[in-house]
Amino acid sequence: MKTESHILLGYSNDSIHRIILSDIYYFEAVDGKVFIYCHDRVFEVKQKLYELEDLCKERKFFRASKSTVLNIAKISVIHPSISGRFEALLDNGERVVVSRQYVPVLKNMLGL
Repeated sequence: MKTESHILLGYSNDSIHRIILSDIYYFEAVDGKVFIYCHDRVFEVKQKLYELEDLCKERKFFRASKSTVLNIAKISVIHPSISGRFEALLDNGERVVVSRQYVPVLKNMLGL
């Protein structure tokens, strides 16, 4: 990982890719592994989710749920959902749920 140039290393099959933070839509932890979701590709990353959250907190990323850190710059539309949660529609068409405990963080970042 090269924090000075805002690049992470992502692993896909037997390849290692350099991924610029601004190209990342979100990070997600699944079954003890952490994945980077870009426009149309998914990569595994070696860091833990809390490490990525700390690394990216100054760069428009926020914790959206227990298992997701989302890039606010990639959100197209936000819809209120059931039980106080929000649903974020991303630029690539994916939908990500923002847990109700993290909705105030999102509202603050959006200036609402």
